[in-house]
Amino acid sequence: MAWQTGEVCPINTEMETTNKMIRDFKTIHSFMVFPEDMNYAGTLFGGKVLAEMDRTALKAARRMLYGTACDGAVTASLDKVDFKRPAHLGDIIELSAQIKKLGRTSIEIYVNVSRENHEGCIETICDATFVFISIKNGKPYPHGCVFGNAPVEFKDQAAIITSSIIHL
Repeated sequence: MAWQTGEVCPINTEMETTNKMIRDFKTIHSFMVFPEDMNYAGTLFGGKVLAEMDRTALKAARRMLYGTACDGAVTASLDKVDFKRPAHLGDIIELSAQIKKLGRTSIEIYVNVSRENHEGCIETICDATFVFISIKNGKPYPHGCVFGNAPVEFKDQAAIITSSIIHL
């Protein structure tokens, strides 16, 4: 079910007694490398990549939290990032985030970053695992989510976000 403009999305405020089952889904985000994204060596600035990785992981966490009593999520940590290949001006950068593990308030999200050059060649440039904490009123708050099954993929322009949510 997709929500129409003006409709109110129901929120579950009784998370202590209800779990929300989520399917294994992937969030996709992409951008093109422009001159302002370059470093002094003429390749994509690593800080830009890290910021976009954090945004992509946040989208996954936020979508998972739809229908819960949580206000949102904040980045707690990320593991080591090794830049394996550079990206260049005009490359299309695609970031995919997938929720890998759920704790009481924690959400572990794997992010993979690839580049597509002007010839269509696609290769991974880096990856990392982020940990987000679900919050309410600025403090850690149990999200009450558990994994279900059946993969669902989300693209930026897709309006099918609610199809990944099952309320018990």
